[in-house]
Amino acid sequence: MVKYIKSKQIGNKGEAFFESLISEYAIAHKIDSSKDVGLDFLCEWVYGEKPTQLLFGVQVKTRTNKSFKLMNNRSRLNLLPEYKSSFKIKENTLDYWRGFDFPVFLFVINIKDKDMNCFYKRYTPILHKKEKENDAKFYKVNDKNSFLAFIHENNFCGGFCRDLFMDHLRCQHNKGVLSGVNPKDLGLSYWKFDTLYRGVFDDYKKQIRETLDKYNKYKKFL
Repeated sequence: MVKYIKSKQIGNKGEAFFESLISEYAIAHKIDSSKDVGLDFLCEWVYGEKPTQLLFGVQVKTRTNKSFKLMNNRSRLNLLPEYKSSFKIKENTLDYWRGFDFPVFLFVINIKDKDMNCFYKRYTPILHKKEKENDAKFYKVNDKNSFLAFIHENNFCGGFCRDLFMDHLRCQHNKGVLSGVNPKDLGLSYWKFDTLYRGVFDDYKKQIRETLDKYNKYKKFL
């Protein structure tokens, strides 16, 4: 007899919840489970009705009564609640993710009693070896059925989109490119285009220097 096992039911429920949360802000392309080798969704950020061509990868894990420990009511970086958890990704999956040149996130859907909460961890700094996986925080990104894409406060815009933009910049800098998309095109009011964000830029000086050296070497042909 064919069985629809409990773990599959829980996993499908979590993925459906994630997709419903993010649907207002991203086109989420579900990857067929038979072809899933490390990512569950390939997403394109949408601002209003405009797809932005900014892609990011997502792996979704669903757990029941998973322990998440509140570390800080609000991160100073994205204004989202900051949590710690023992959840880790397998090393062979991390090796696979390192081949992507777009941001990658882990989303964990935690089902506790009748409540469903969504947490995410940024993996781009980990994949670039700028942060250790054990040190990286999770962020709670839902308020019931609302996705906290933007948090506006005192001429600052946080939320998930802030981290998406910063990890997009990290991927650009890792290739030796100075700038990326205009943050205002993503919905990040108050943020400026063609600005070097020091905390990110400093991590990738070596790659950018290599690009500059190549330019100086070949500029005589321009």
